[in-house]
Amino acid sequence: MTVLGIIGCRIFEDEIVHVFENDPEINRIYLVENEENRGLLKKLEGAGFKPEVMSYREIRAELKKSSEFSVIVQLQGMGLHIDPARLKKETYVNVNLISRLADGVLLFYGLCGLSFSKMQKDFEYIGCPVKLLQERSESSPVSPLDDCVAAALGGNTRYRKILKSHRDTFFFTPMWAANWKAVFGEGEKLLQDFEFTPAHLRELGYRKVARVRTGLSYEPDFEKNVEEFARRFGLEITELEGGTKIARESYSQLRNMLIGPLQA
Repeated sequence: MTVLGIIGCRIFEDEIVHVFENDPEINRIYLVENEENRGLLKKLEGAGFKPEVMSYREIRAELKKSSEFSVIVQLQGMGLHIDPARLKKETYVNVNLISRLADGVLLFYGLCGLSFSKMQKDFEYIGCPVKLLQERSESSPVSPLDDCVAAALGGNTRYRKILKSHRDTFFFTPMWAANWKAVFGEGEKLLQDFEFTPAHLRELGYRKVARVRTGLSYEPDFEKNVEEFARRFGLEITELEGGTKIARESYSQLRNMLIGPLQA
């Protein structure tokens, strides 16, 4: 029996479904019984999977009966990035829980500021690898991603280059576009008294919203959602090409470490 654990932000729902669809050797998918996993459950079922939704205790009991390659997923709220201390605390709790069941844990997160900068050191005592999403290239060493936008744009190098010419821009992947009202609020004050209004955004220098095309279509109203956001806040829409390379390579690297490369 081999078990891969995944902990991630709900922003990565689409990428998680995508990597599962491209791994025919997954035998079972367990979703921890949790409000944050509902969207992923719906998308997995739409893709033809039959995930089992259970508590940690129930998953442990099921794994004892199995000799198959299984994946356990626990997603976390999109708004946690607003409170780095809470993000780190909740993630560390879930790493400790899932690592007791899994042979390796992949976090669908970047560094998220400095929230996870000491991840490797903090989990040295765990008897399985714990990995963040990583950028891999021949010209530079493996390094964790800055954040979810860097993952969508193909890595830190391209992301930082784009930031130089898009300092006045929001970056929206399909999941960001579908959930901006829930994460940012709509004309209301957020945590830390951030007022999300057209006047305040213009005062902060925002003039554009970038539609980052990842090639995934699990969220059907991507264009409509971006247009609504742009219209409400008086922003210009620009287009950027993104992709799933980081998600696919990060998943494959840990998965192959545990059970070997996919069969051709």
